Amino acid sequence: MKTRSLDRTTFCVGVLLVALVMSHVLTAPFPPDAFAFFQPSVTITTNDRNRLDQGEPVAHVIPAADLQMAVWAAVPVKIDADRLIAWMRRIEELKKSPYVVAIGRFSDPPRLDDLAGLSLDNQDVSDIMACRPGRCALKLSSEEMIALRDAAGHGDAALQQRFRQMVLDRVDAYLSGGKIGPYTDTTTGVFPGQAFDALLDHSPFLTEHAPHFAESLRGAPAAAPNGVESFLYWSKESLGGKPSVNVTDVHILRGQGPGTPDVVVAGKQIFATHYVNASLGVTALVHGEPGRNNYLVYVNRSEVDMLHGTFAGIIRWFLQRRLGTEAGNVLQGLRRRLESGEPPHPGA
Repeated sequence: MKTRSLDRTTFCVGVLLVALVMSHVLTAPFPPDAFAFFQPSVTITTNDRNRLDQGEPVAHVIPAADLQMAVWAAVPVKIDADRLIAWMRRIEELKKSPYVVAIGRFSDPPRLDDLAGLSLDNQDVSDIMACRPGRCALKLSSEEMIALRDAAGHGDAALQQRFRQMVLDRVDAYLSGGKIGPYTDTTTGVFPGQAFDALLDHSPFLTEHAPHFAESLRGAPAAAPNGVESFLYWSKESLGGKPSVNVTDVHILRGQGPGTPDVVVAGKQIFATHYVNASLGVTALVHGEPGRNNYLVYVNRSEVDMLHGTFAGIIRWFLQRRLGTEAGNVLQGLRRRLESGEPPHPGA
C-alpha cells in the first residue's frame, strides 16, 4: 500500500507539472502592473519581479483547501502571441515528451477513428477485471465497469475497442450537454463537471477579469462567445504511476477592445481515468515593460482524489514542495520549445 501511495503521489505531481506544456495564452498592452490580471489569485512580489528581470523562473503554490491543489509559475520569454497560438494549434507537437505516451486531436464532430492510437495498458486491463462499484482502480461509472468487463470476455481487441467507444461516448455526452459520471471507483460518487465548476469558483482572476469567457467554460458547452475558437484532444500520460487517459477542451479567446487581453486560452479537463477529478489551466504571455522581455505565466488548479484520510496532510506537504520547486523548471522547458521557432507543419 505504501508503494502504491507513493506512485499516486508522484503521478499527481506530474499531472500538475506536465499540464505546463499546455499552451493557454494571454497577452495585453502593458498596464501599470503587468500581472494585474492574475490578482487576487496571484500576487507578484518585488523579489519575484527582480528574479524575472534577471532571467530566472519563479513559482509558488497557491493556498487551496479540501481536495484542491493550485500553483502558478512565470518565466521571461522572447515570443509573441502568434507564436504561442501556433504551437497551441499543434498540441501534438507542443506536448511531445517522454511522459506523453500518445495524443491526438478530435475531429469536429468527434469520430471513433480519432482514438485509433489509444489503448489501455496491461495493468489497466487487469484492474478492469477486478472493478466493482465502490472499489475500482479506474475512474469509471458502474455501467462502464460492466460494459468493459463484458468486452474483456471476448478478448483484448474487443476490450480496447469498447474502451475507445467509452471515451467517445463521454465526449459526445459532454458536447450534448449531458453529465459524465458519476465515477463510482470509490463509495463517494464524483461528477467531473461539478468538480470543474468548483475549480472555476476558486479562480477569481478569471471570473472577475474575463467573466463571459469563464462562464463559457462552466457546465455543459454553450454557444461560444464571439472570437472564441476551441478544440478537444485526448492524451495518455505516464508520470510515475499508472498511465492516465485524459480528454481536454481547449478554448482560445481573442481580445475585443482596449484593456482586454489579445488572447486567452484555457484548458478544461473533461475527464481522466486516474488521480485527477478535474483540472483548469490558464497560461499567459504578458507584455513586459518597454525594452524588456515578455513573461510567460501559468496558473493551474486541480482537484486530486488523494487529499483525504489519515495521511492527507503529509501528501499535501509533499505535493506542494514538489510543485513549488519543479514548476519553474518545467516552464523553462516550455520556453525553450516556444523560442525554437514555429511548430512543425502537419506531416513534416
